[in-house]
Amino acid sequence: MSRTGTVALVVRVEGGCPVLVDQISDDHEIEQLERSIGEGELCALEDVYVARDQQFEEEERFGDFVEALITQPFVKEEILDHGVQWLKSKMRIEEFQRSEREATRVIAQHAFRVYSENPGLTDFLLSGAHAQVRIRILELPRELRRTG
Repeated sequence: MSRTGTVALVVRVEGGCPVLVDQISDDHEIEQLERSIGEGELCALEDVYVARDQQFEEEERFGDFVEALITQPFVKEEILDHGVQWLKSKMRIEEFQRSEREATRVIAQHAFRVYSENPGLTDFLLSGAHAQVRIRILELPRELRRTG
């Protein structure tokens, strides 16, 4: 095996049946979600989304800064070269992230079928020819329903 990654299936039990809410493959987001669930946070997944949005905004601001810098008329050649290399690298990273999201979605669909057939499996491996993926099931707290 060459690689082992982790995909967390975020589930919520509704009407006695698990429902796949989301899938996460970023280790920091998985840790954050697990910590929030452990602390009983009712908005645990939303907290992950907020942190993700904040990181995206920071990266966009920095990208805007680099783009503005390299479009200035009298920028040193060295700064221009570094800026262009950074932008090329950013594009490659974004393409990799798109591919990773798609792979995560496909893996999560299969893993959820496995989990649905055996809900006792909350931490298991799926293996392929060149990689294996650790699947973790993270169950969101039940939403409190207001009565009357």
